[in-house]
Amino acid sequence: MTTKGRMTAYINPQSPQQFRNAADYTLADGSPALDVVCIFSGNYATAEKPCLRANNNSPLTTKPFDDNIQAVLDDGSVKCLQDKGLTVLLSITNGQHSVGWSEFTSESDAMDFAQYLKDDVIDKYRLDGIDVDDEYSKGTPNETSLIMVTTKMREIMPDKVISKALWDDSDYFQAKWDGHTLAGNLTYGAEMGYGGPPNDRLPPYTDYKLNKNQLSLGFWSHQASPNPDQDVKWLIDQGYAGIMVYAFETQDNVDLMGQLVNDWYGPGNWNPPK
Repeated sequence: MTTKGRMTAYINPQSPQQFRNAADYTLADGSPALDVVCIFSGNYATAEKPCLRANNNSPLTTKPFDDNIQAVLDDGSVKCLQDKGLTVLLSITNGQHSVGWSEFTSESDAMDFAQYLKDDVIDKYRLDGIDVDDEYSKGTPNETSLIMVTTKMREIMPDKVISKALWDDSDYFQAKWDGHTLAGNLTYGAEMGYGGPPNDRLPPYTDYKLNKNQLSLGFWSHQASPNPDQDVKWLIDQGYAGIMVYAFETQDNVDLMGQLVNDWYGPGNWNPPK
């Protein structure tokens, strides 16, 4: 069998059962086909706690999560996946407001947000970590903010996963803050410039000091690669970590993941829940 890959699915779960089913797709040897599941998503919408707000805080609410996400956080579904060996992350986007992952200018504000994520998200719901999706803010970005906040997260959550949706972020990877770099703070990441050739998308990140075993390539049926089979072969030949599929809640992306898993491991290695 080909070297074990890291198969990552982003899912906006339509029900707890659909979310739990993610653990029941299996390889030919009976082990889970997926390795990482990112719940998509929490919305970082305000500096006032709770900093995450349902539906981007529009209409105004104090609920931190959309109802479908709150359901899987509350009902034991996260532990169900973890008990079967999967890593469960919460992906956090910016929320169409002035705050955002790249808008921190104060070290104390960055620490407050990191502590909030630890206390009110990671520890409360027993998640394995956070996925940073730095999009959709209306604030003013700066090149050191992401390094600062992920440094604070790493200080208080040294054993948790910090992953990143990689895209349009070269300035952040080339900067430094207090001796730290963004690459040094990340556990891994997946590039989400869907559809383009992998040889254009992933090698720049090795220049930014991420290792190949930290890097996966993103796929999405609505912005399809012209030759996903060839892309997977290139990833394997070049020694990259794996693949990511966005919108795993839809059947077209479940099918796409199945094709990619069979490309990686060989035919017969994508087996849906019975």
